[in-house]
Amino acid sequence: MIKRLLSYLKKYLLAIISVLLFALINVIATLLIPVLIGKAIDKIIGFSDVDFTFVYLMIGYIVIAVITSNLFSYLYELIMSIICEKIVLNLRKEVFNKVLYLPLSYIDSNRHGDIVSIIVADIEQVSNGLLQGFKQLYRGIIMILATLIFMFVIKWEIALIVVLVTPISLFVAWFISKKSHDYFRRQAKINGELGGYILEMVTNQTNVKSLCYEKEAIKNFEALNNDLYEVGKNAQFISSTTNPSTRFVNGLVYALVGLVGAIYVVKNNDLFTVGMLSTFLTYANQYTKPFNEISGVISEIQAASASFKRVIKLLDLPNEVDDGKEEIVLPVDNITFDNVNFSYNESQTLITNFNLEINKGEKVAIVGPTGCGKTTLINLLLRYYDPNSGNIYIDNINTLDLKKASLRKAYGLVLQDTWLFRGSVKENIAYAKPNASLEEIKKVATLAHATGFIERLPQGYDTIISENSGLSQGEKQLIAIARLMMVQADMVILDEATSSIDTRTEEKIVDAFNYMMKGRTSFIIAHRLSTIQEADKIIVMKDGHIIEIGNHLELLKQNGFYAKLYKQGIVDN
Repeated sequence: MIKRLLSYLKKYLLAIISVLLFALINVIATLLIPVLIGKAIDKIIGFSDVDFTFVYLMIGYIVIAVITSNLFSYLYELIMSIICEKIVLNLRKEVFNKVLYLPLSYIDSNRHGDIVSIIVADIEQVSNGLLQGFKQLYRGIIMILATLIFMFVIKWEIALIVVLVTPISLFVAWFISKKSHDYFRRQAKINGELGGYILEMVTNQTNVKSLCYEKEAIKNFEALNNDLYEVGKNAQFISSTTNPSTRFVNGLVYALVGLVGAIYVVKNNDLFTVGMLSTFLTYANQYTKPFNEISGVISEIQAASASFKRVIKLLDLPNEVDDGKEEIVLPVDNITFDNVNFSYNESQTLITNFNLEINKGEKVAIVGPTGCGKTTLINLLLRYYDPNSGNIYIDNINTLDLKKASLRKAYGLVLQDTWLFRGSVKENIAYAKPNASLEEIKKVATLAHATGFIERLPQGYDTIISENSGLSQGEKQLIAIARLMMVQADMVILDEATSSIDTRTEEKIVDAFNYMMKGRTSFIIAHRLSTIQEADKIIVMKDGHIIEIGNHLELLKQNGFYAKLYKQGIVDN
């Protein structure tokens, strides 16, 4: 983990060298002050026996040393803050970019709240740990080494006492931090689980209230919250004992230095003066201070360490593989499923021995019970997932040989679950074509029959909207449909695209779709009869198999599974 952190620091090598120099000047200036004070003390010999000229000179030097120390301390803090925040800025950017290029299988199989928690909470914790811990550690090491050198120059025998007692302080800090690290790791994990649960409850409040699930939700939340409390309490308590424990050891060092130094002063005042003892006591305190500061932020360092591991674990996940080399050639003439087999997990087979050929311009509807594999077909077409065996061909080219970006740009997609980002209406419609003119936007909005409610909005097409801006589900869907019409894709996929729209509006939308899909291959997953009865080919699926193919009238004449669904009213609901 340290090696990984250093890889981020390498980009700022010149700035770090400058910071190292500033920290060194700051430490040397700070350590000169006790020497100057000690020299001044030695010139205060007795009552009415003070060398004021020398004392005033020392005071002047002390003022210069204080100014120098504070100036370079300011520069150190400023540049270190810039470096640390730059690292966190790039880290957050890297993690966000990583999420966008992860396989859909990872997004589907992990709680979204936990992923958000890594991007927001864990990186923020890394930021706190870097700013608090790394700065203290960086300057603290220089302070410790420089103080040791100064002490050995003044009186190596007393300096040796400090060095011999120091390992006790280090052992105490190491022992406590080792104990607390596991708690901080568990705390980061539970934090992610809690974030995921809160996101689920907040985004599904309608279901929570309609099912009267409030008490169960609170109960589950309290269980997670109590787990976090227990782990967090132990982590904070154990890590917080580091500071008083090391302070006790450091106090012992100070007392030993004072005792031994006093004996040297009494025995031989010429070789070890009172001023030297004063300087040495100040150094003993200066020497132990970095240990206290580092131990004081040990909880931040431990929490940052646990969070950084979660961030690194995410960054080290393999990206979505795109080994395709060829570009798709438009327009597409035919699509072929050749003995395709697929399952999301090995224990549950979903699609088996699937064969189908679709010609250019055909409107293909896919119907069947929930879980029969309708949406999975769309996932395979767009290569969100690849078949376990068998192949899908576009104009006799295996889709595995096509670049994913090229393949996906050939499709226009509208899902049942709409998505709007925070921005104006026109920005949402022109999402895939940012340079679209207002006339183009209004044209597709008219085709989608969305102009009526858009023009009633406070600022019309400039109104800022989002997922929670008060638009109905149907209005959101109309914007999503207008977005698809803007793309002008060669192939169109409608996955329950009109499920949230009233029947009257749907009739108009179907007309718009027919206009948009003219000459284009289209796939429609829908329950409503009005959406699918105009299809050239209706594929009836059950348990991952095609069991019937034909148009609406042909399937009714067959009096098979489709006819059964139709008579039961399942198709047209």
